[in-house]
Amino acid sequence: MTDYREEQANELEALQSIYPDEYEEISNDPGEFTIRIEPEDQGEDEKYTLKLYVKYSETYPEALPEFSIEVEEGELDQDDFDAILKKVTETAEESLGMSMVFSMVSTAKDALTETLQTNKLKHEREERERAQREFEEEERRKQGTKVTPESFKQWKTAFDAEMAEKERIEKGTKKEDPRMLKPTGRQLFERDHSLARSDATFMEEGDVDVDITQFEREENIAQEEDDEENDVLRNIRGSD
Repeated sequence: MTDYREEQANELEALQSIYPDEYEEISNDPGEFTIRIEPEDQGEDEKYTLKLYVKYSETYPEALPEFSIEVEEGELDQDDFDAILKKVTETAEESLGMSMVFSMVSTAKDALTETLQTNKLKHEREERERAQREFEEEERRKQGTKVTPESFKQWKTAFDAEMAEKERIEKGTKKEDPRMLKPTGRQLFERDHSLARSDATFMEEGDVDVDITQFEREENIAQEEDDEENDVLRNIRGSD
């Protein structure tokens, strides 16, 4: 007949020896206690601690003890916590018939260490990716938008349409410059010779009287000379 109490007492003694600072007794009949669990190579900036609670069943280790895990320090995602608890439960089930608390503590310690390392690597990767995105965004801001044949064609089409619309609007609203409509002095004289005669009334002593007909005669003489030269040239070409 198996002496469960003796096996339990032997395990309690061994656990107190292995975990002198981590072991905390609640009761020794039946065995009831907690063991504090910390990960390997824990940093100083952020502490993580689990606490394994165990209470022996009457027929332990032939039957599983009553046990639970709680997070004493630090914060774990629920998924990470559930994964650690699952691994500890599997270890206990695989160890039925023998002392199992040491194996349960070791499993919890390894699972916590692995979880923290995985989360740390994930965080570092996310930080690198974030820094890379910020760097690429800054480079794009400095370089501007990359021009491709397709983007240039779209821009050219929009630009041409904009210029055509602008030209259409300008043509519709453009007015002639009034200064361009103002006739010259000669045009005024040609239109109305009385202007020259009317100016005579404002002439003062010493002013020169201009006879517009004199300019007209000189202009007619110049035109006749040009006509004679043209006749001579035509006669020469005709004799050739």
